[in-house]
Order: sequence, then structure tokens, then C-alpha cells
Amino acid sequence: MTIDAHTHLFPPSQAQARDAIASRDAGFAEIYGDPNAAIADAPALLTALREDGIEAAIAAGFAFADDREVAEQNEYLLGVAAETPRAIVPFATVNPALAGWEGEAERALAQGARGFGELRPGTQGWDPLGEAGRRLAALAGEAGAALIWHSSEPVGHRYPGKDGGLSPAELIEVATAAPEVTMVGAHLGAGASFYLSMPEVRAAVPNLLFDTAATSLLYDSGTIARLVATAGAERVLFASDFPLRRPGAELKRTLEGLDAGDAKAIAGENARRRLC
Repeated sequence: MTIDAHTHLFPPSQAQARDAIASRDAGFAEIYGDPNAAIADAPALLTALREDGIEAAIAAGFAFADDREVAEQNEYLLGVAAETPRAIVPFATVNPALAGWEGEAERALAQGARGFGELRPGTQGWDPLGEAGRRLAALAGEAGAALIWHSSEPVGHRYPGKDGGLSPAELIEVATAAPEVTMVGAHLGAGASFYLSMPEVRAAVPNLLFDTAATSLLYDSGTIARLVATAGAERVLFASDFPLRRPGAELKRTLEGLDAGDAKAIAGENARRRLC
């Protein structure tokens, strides 16, 4: 089974309200304030999956600042996932900086969310290593849910959305603090996988995975093979970051040069076993 482990969906109502949301949410404005920035709904994702021969996708929203947008997006994600249970796996939006956020998180889990993400604590204003982060990890651990963290490489070119996520060091610290919780460092964990070469780090983060979302925009063609050699194929998840990138093209690039066993695991088996 081929699964895209990192895509984004918005309800049509939020796409139509892009300018209004951007006026009150600086994190959203940075990425989606440009009217040319792609925003996709469920029909667009399902069409892309069908055309590219991919069977399912993990769908997240955006790390909104306001509880209105959080609730509206979760209602949409959970609704379309219920209508297409074999194709869309929902990861709910959560903002631990808001009062009463746990109620919304628990509601989402009760309605089928398999985890939370893509988490951007830096733009929402909460500490992933503080009380809010500990409460989120505890909630996820009790529910058997996973956490997908936006990971930001500390070097390289600037682009909309680079900020707000975890640095490689922060990602490892967060995963070390809750080793029982499955966590995904998006965008190759911003390079955190390199430190798995240290035996004590590898042992401290047994459930830390890395997705390949938007890799082609950041790294050279040999990066995935080096990631597999360092972290092991069992920790790697194919992901496109749709609608930013097309799933089929990213899958081809991700699996290039890998042996059949590793390719099968990365293309979908790891996501099916750990996130779905």
C-alpha cells in the first residue's frame, strides 16, 4: 500500500476567507497570504492520489492561532476522512496555547483523528519542552496517537514557513522526553537524523520517524539514500507536502536507487503500521 504521509487540506470556506484569516493570523499569512500559494480541498487531494496511483494520504491542516479556525478545520478533516476512510487519514489541528485546547483535541481523537500535526509551536506561541508540550505528549501517548512536528533546518535559504517548527536539537529533545510516543520530524527532521549515528541518541528516540515532505525543494538527489543509511528505512516515510508538491513525482524521487524492501517500507508500510 502506497501512502503519502504528509499532505494538507483546507475546507473551501477557509480558502474563500484566505485574506480575512491572514489579517489575524501571522503564521498563516506568511505561507498562505500570497494568493498564488496553493490551498487544496479533499477532492483535489483525492484526484491527485488517483492520478498518481497512490492509495491513501495522511491529511493535516494548518497550525492556526485562533480556536475558530482550529475547530472549523478539524470538522472538515474529520468529515472528509469519515467519507473516505481508506483514502484519507486525518491528523487534527491543535493549539496548546489556547485555553481549553485539550477538549478540542480529545473531541478530534474521539471522531477518528490518528494524531496531531503539522505542529508549529513557534508561530502559535507554546513551548514544546514546557508544560503545554508535556500535556500534548501525554494525551497522545494515552490515545496511541502520533505527533507530526514541522522541523526547520537552521541553515540554508529562506522561504515562507521555514520558521515556527523545531530545530534538530529541539526535535531530539522533545522525542527524548516522551520516547513512548510516535513522533515524526517533517522535512527529514531538519537534519536531526544525522545524530542517530550517536548510539545514545538512537536509543533515546526509539519512536522518532522522518518524513520526506518537500525534500526536492531543499536537498540533493542523494539525500534519501543517506537518510536510510543513517536512520534505517524503518524510520523513513514517503511524503509530498501536497499541494506544495505532486505526490507521484515526489514518490519517484524518494524511492530512486533504493532496494525493493526499503522502497516498500518507505512508500507506505511504515506509515500504515505506525500512523494509520
